[in-house]
Amino acid sequence: MTAVSVIIPARNAEGTLPTTLASVVAQEFADIEAIIVDDGSSDGTARIVAEQASEDARVRLVAGPGEGPATARNEGLRQARGQAVLFLDADDWIARDHIRRLHAALREEREAVASYCGYVRVTPDGQAFMPRFAPRLTQDPVQELAHRNPLATHSLLVLRQQIEEVGGFDSSLKTCEDWDLWQRLALAGGRFAPVPELYSYYRLGPDSLSANVTQLFCDAATVIGKGFRGLGDICGRGDQRPEGQEIALAYFGLWCRAVASAQGQPLQNLPPLPLLEPRDEGIWFAASMLLEALCTGACRTPASFALDWPATSAMLDRAMEQGMASRSCDEIKKSIADMLGIDPEQPKELVSAIIPAYKAMDTLGETLCSVRYQTHKTLDIIVVDDGSPDATPDMVLGEAAEDPRISLIQQANAGVAAARNRGWKAAGSDLIAFVDSDDLWAPAKIEKQLEALKRAGEAAGLAYTWYAKIDAESLIISTNFRPRISGQVLDDIFAGNFVGNGSAPLIKRAALEAAGGFDSSLHERGAQGCEDFSIYFRIAEKYRFALVPEPLTGYRDLAGNMSSDMMRMVRSFDLVGKEMLSRHPDRRRAIIRGQNGFMLWSLITAAERGDLSSAAKLMGEMGRRAPMHLAAALPWRLPRALIRGIRRRVSGERRRRWDYRPRKFVIGGRDGFAGGETMGA
Repeated sequence: MTAVSVIIPARNAEGTLPTTLASVVAQEFADIEAIIVDDGSSDGTARIVAEQASEDARVRLVAGPGEGPATARNEGLRQARGQAVLFLDADDWIARDHIRRLHAALREEREAVASYCGYVRVTPDGQAFMPRFAPRLTQDPVQELAHRNPLATHSLLVLRQQIEEVGGFDSSLKTCEDWDLWQRLALAGGRFAPVPELYSYYRLGPDSLSANVTQLFCDAATVIGKGFRGLGDICGRGDQRPEGQEIALAYFGLWCRAVASAQGQPLQNLPPLPLLEPRDEGIWFAASMLLEALCTGACRTPASFALDWPATSAMLDRAMEQGMASRSCDEIKKSIADMLGIDPEQPKELVSAIIPAYKAMDTLGETLCSVRYQTHKTLDIIVVDDGSPDATPDMVLGEAAEDPRISLIQQANAGVAAARNRGWKAAGSDLIAFVDSDDLWAPAKIEKQLEALKRAGEAAGLAYTWYAKIDAESLIISTNFRPRISGQVLDDIFAGNFVGNGSAPLIKRAALEAAGGFDSSLHERGAQGCEDFSIYFRIAEKYRFALVPEPLTGYRDLAGNMSSDMMRMVRSFDLVGKEMLSRHPDRRRAIIRGQNGFMLWSLITAAERGDLSSAAKLMGEMGRRAPMHLAAALPWRLPRALIRGIRRRVSGERRRRWDYRPRKFVIGGRDGFAGGETMGA
């Protein structure tokens, strides 16, 4: 017998089904079958399944009656051979370890009828936000499922026999049929085994939620009524309506009103709601629920609602005009504003922070901390996971569960330029700041950059800060690089990357668009490393630069990071130099001088790091291309660098000045700072 049957009802799903199927056949747990129930499709759904079935015998196509998801799932259940069943909609997907972890939990807890995890909503452009997990479901499933449905359909792995015993899905329900089934399992005495820190992916779209919220509310009222009747039977109160049913229905109605408000739907068809007047923790619960509902209705991330707070406030007023006490309305809106980093009296510009990440488990938490606790709090924080094989995405979702400003985009590995491009194009703001997943921001970085951009006027497209070089423990190595370059900087940038790294600038979207985004071809040509330098050059052709003359960026100098591969960095710099020469042939001498200067810097850096192989190669290349530069370095700079490098290889530690005192790069949310103080020079 097969261990797990994955049942996928599909109707006209050719646009999303390939992603859904790919996530199933890629599961680490291999003892599965995938049953796709084609529920009357008129597009290429059946063809897609047939092609996959020809390559994987575990995939089967079943004809459905064309009567909706509940009936299609029941047909899949009738055809299933698995001991346990996972139901997956044709526009959603699961992580590679999803079934393995759910199956392990179900086997471990013998009395459980199902194991369950959290879920995360995903916008049409791929941003996952506000992960949800229901720890109370394992404590009192009857009570929890009477009040609400805290699960996505594909968050559960359920024993097939138990589903059959309670009668499968109720096909009379047009919506909420999954909630109804989980509720009946709980009322039959079923226990649910939790799998925290695992999330299923629920795609938002025009068809992901019934456009008719009136139908949704009516079906929910039926399910809530069943749940509370069952709860009453358990408590010995028969058909009496237990306390809390009206409140549960009122909260669901409020959620429906917020969805409809975000969609611009009329609200008059929704029935009047009992008056709610939450207090204390109830305010936070209502605020979180309403924010999630707005996002669901609009198919947008929470941070995007900070762009126009008056419009968001009006949406909330419309949703709460019936059923919520006026005092509570004000408190709920204030709570949502706090979640989004907004001062309702003086809303500030939204800034999008883009964090490309690849295998970033060791450093990303600290990076996110430095971004979250900026003194400028109105932020849209987007982490783009560039195909990490480790648990980097899970870490991000854990942070996003605490902070609704954080969203996650996942892509196949394509390099840092492609990840940055994916992030800023999805961003909600016209002001974009990038920070690598091992770098840090001082608390006032964004605030001071915004001020610098305003002072520089409309002609400015980028504001950068000085940086402090930091080690693996975030201790400051040096703050020596302090260029005072601003205004028209094209001639200066021919000499080299005075901005210094990819984590220092704040850039206007118009400047990014004018520059054509980051050059992802460098990665494709095996020359990743100078993508930031390339785009700064192209921005400098059309925009002025502003400077914040303080070391507000912590640039981490590690042996394994991208800039540590000196030969690749030189190849990357050379390609950028060729682009410069093709666009500015009249500045050939300045550009070549800059290339030679970078090669010398690379040689000295490789020598100081003890990378003698790269140093030898660079010496040979410099001898051919820039013998005068090499000759100038031979008497003292290169020997001194080699001595430092050899000492570092022997001792394993970087050489420090005799008067060096360890000093940590200060970030918000750590070191006693909640945002508002910056590191000293």
